[in-house]
Amino acid sequence: MNSLFIKSLVASTPHPSTYEKLQPYEPLIGDWEFDWVGHNQDGTTWTVPGEWFFSWILEGRAIQDNWICPSLSLRNTGKYPAGQYGTTIRFYDENEDSVKVIWIGAINTQLNLFKAVFSENQIIQQEIMIGQKQNPAKWVFKDLKAESFKWEAYQSEENRKVWKLTQEVFARRKSI
Repeated sequence: MNSLFIKSLVASTPHPSTYEKLQPYEPLIGDWEFDWVGHNQDGTTWTVPGEWFFSWILEGRAIQDNWICPSLSLRNTGKYPAGQYGTTIRFYDENEDSVKVIWIGAINTQLNLFKAVFSENQIIQQEIMIGQKQNPAKWVFKDLKAESFKWEAYQSEENRKVWKLTQEVFARRKSI
């Protein structure tokens, strides 16, 4: 492992210049385990255990996460499909006075760009359409507590008039 790479990427604290804008994400910093629930078109669901790791990065000017589902210990066991292994970076865009969010999913070749909106105990990430994608997504962090949170993914139908729940995550902080 390249320790200089990790040292130059990971930050132990937020940077004062962007802290206020990224503060709603601060409760997520740390290590989480979760139950992911996928919602099929026919109304059935399926569940897969996963892990989610959040950290301040780039001198504390951004927050990055690594999403692993199924969890590391269950990957390549044959018990679950490949799932997704990806990363998200959240940063303050001074030009637009907004928090931007970029998700890269390495398994299912996925790239999403979002703009974050903050409300009482919720973070709503609304997709900014790029490429050929037809229906935007909306990802919501809610019920943020010291030891748990919920995440929901919605897919738009009818040009953002109808939102269909496609995924849920029930996260618990990992014990050290």
